[in-house]
Amino acid sequence: MTAPNDLSRTLTLARAETTLLLRNKTATSIAVLTPPLIVPLVSLMPAGAGLPALVMAMLTGTALLFVVYYTLVTSAVARREEHYLKRLYTSTARPVTILLAMVLPLLVLLAVQLLLGFAAVAALLDYRPSWDALLVLVAALLGAAAWWALALASTVFTRTVESAQLTTLPLLMVALLFSGLSLPLALLPDPAVLLAQLTPMFPVVDLVYLGVAGIRITGDTVAGSELLRTVLLDAAVLVGWTVAGLFLVRRRFRWEPRR
Repeated sequence: MTAPNDLSRTLTLARAETTLLLRNKTATSIAVLTPPLIVPLVSLMPAGAGLPALVMAMLTGTALLFVVYYTLVTSAVARREEHYLKRLYTSTARPVTILLAMVLPLLVLLAVQLLLGFAAVAALLDYRPSWDALLVLVAALLGAAAWWALALASTVFTRTVESAQLTTLPLLMVALLFSGLSLPLALLPDPAVLLAQLTPMFPVVDLVYLGVAGIRITGDTVAGSELLRTVLLDAAVLVGWTVAGLFLVRRRFRWEPRR
């Protein structure tokens, strides 16, 4: 199949996926309502130089967790249990086309929420973005790829849509606890901080902080070659999680319900 045909088929499937997603009121409500509530709530906190970075990091993190990860897990499991994935798998569409089509509507929603978040932060917190803010885009793109792969991998251990609340909980807790947003990393011993930096949400938050505030989530200030090194390390961690997730998907992803 040629590249233009692949793109056309992906967009067609993505439109169909958007229709199916909108029918899932619970997943759609979580995806739409959770992240936008963060900006006005956090903006009530005492103003400070790091507040815009905190708001954007929380918005990006929750959007990736609930819009991309959790919603994709429940959607993919629902499609599998309805034999919808099996029908697509036996059609002319390639597997990668099907898996990409499922996440495209969520990526559009993610992009819209981040743009609105940036606008709200600029208006409410008097934030003026610089070129460094492009690191937020890097965080969103690499983070979306990693959490897309992790969502597909999580479906391997998820038998039903209802059980997704349990099977996604460990990764959600790890992401929330070790991202640096809910638990100050300064309270942890050095080995735990190093381990936290290898979790799939820390690099996203770190890149957002570097792009918005010019500092790391750990509070360290980096510049020049040290900044480049930090960005590359964060990117490498996210790429690593993407590769690991896709490796599991390639070996164990199920296209039909368990018998």
